[in-house]
Amino acid sequence: MLTAATALKPWITGDRVRLLAALFALAALGLAEAAGRWGLAVYGLSFWHYPIYALAFFRRRISLARFKRDAVLAKTVSLAALGAVLAATGPSLLSLTVMAGGFALTIAAARALGPDRTYYGVEVAGLPPARTTAFPFSLLPHPMLVGNMTAFGAPLLDGAFREAWWPLALLHVLLNGLLLPMEVCGRESRLLGTVWPLAGLGLGAVLLIIGFWDVWPFALATAVMGLAFGAALMGRYARAAGHETLQETPS
Repeated sequence: MLTAATALKPWITGDRVRLLAALFALAALGLAEAAGRWGLAVYGLSFWHYPIYALAFFRRRISLARFKRDAVLAKTVSLAALGAVLAATGPSLLSLTVMAGGFALTIAAARALGPDRTYYGVEVAGLPPARTTAFPFSLLPHPMLVGNMTAFGAPLLDGAFREAWWPLALLHVLLNGLLLPMEVCGRESRLLGTVWPLAGLGLGAVLLIIGFWDVWPFALATAVMGLAFGAALMGRYARAAGHETLQETPS
């Protein structure tokens, strides 16, 4: 009992965003089950790493360790949702091969940069700028984004996925594309760190309600909870984090 209480303490008394994230995910799954539309949870939970990237890049007040934890968790949930969809639609060997190639390119780029620089270590933690010419940067610019766009777009090669889930893949491709001008031309900006995430949250809520209009009360509830969670995220990334060290112990 004491061990369980000790494990739960940081979730309750410390950084509450993790607790809110868990509650939001459980609520989204419950609403999707009640509505009989599991796609509601897929769309509601699949895109949170993108506003997290924007908040960290533009605000630059969160510690790198916390940002990496948030980003990895959100992308893991996104990939799990995509995996569940693929398991239901039965992907072809061709789409799986293209997807694997895209993610392999992304992983190779991350290895070349290292984990800290992969997650905006220069912008968030003040690491010295450095340009790498290692593979795959020796072959093409921005291989990580190219790999992600290729991987998330690959399921569109399958007719069954394309018919039922084309917005899921298209949104991933478009959002990865939007990261490109941010990373190339973006700068620290309180305004952009507010406008971009707010616009994304608002548009996402509207699209969710429109896309699931036949079960609109459940979609509205999911959207409202998503907006509340997004507001908590924005508050967290707007607060000064004291720039903890890269080896911060997760709280």
